[in-house]
Amino acid sequence: MSFWDHRYTAFAFGFFGGFAINLLRLHLMSQSTVERPDFDWIYWTQFVGLAAMGGVAALAYDISNPISTLVAFNVGLSIPALIKTAAELQGPKKKRKTN
Repeated sequence: MSFWDHRYTAFAFGFFGGFAINLLRLHLMSQSTVERPDFDWIYWTQFVGLAAMGGVAALAYDISNPISTLVAFNVGLSIPALIKTAAELQGPKKKRKTN
């Protein structure tokens, strides 16, 4: 396997990991009774963007230390959780209830 093939494989598995978690989120929304989001271009851009970010993260990880396809897939799966956690840390602070 050449240098390019290994990097391409890491990106592809990371991309499909991010894509898989987005499909799970889409399935969970279809089963939910709460109001669904508008499925406009903004929704689909973030849908594909998170998958692409999973591929880029797996590629970056692979450049620093070669990884297996399973690890690349797991890196892609973790991207939405990492972004959600980072957004919650940077978002407005919730006030604690004091007794």
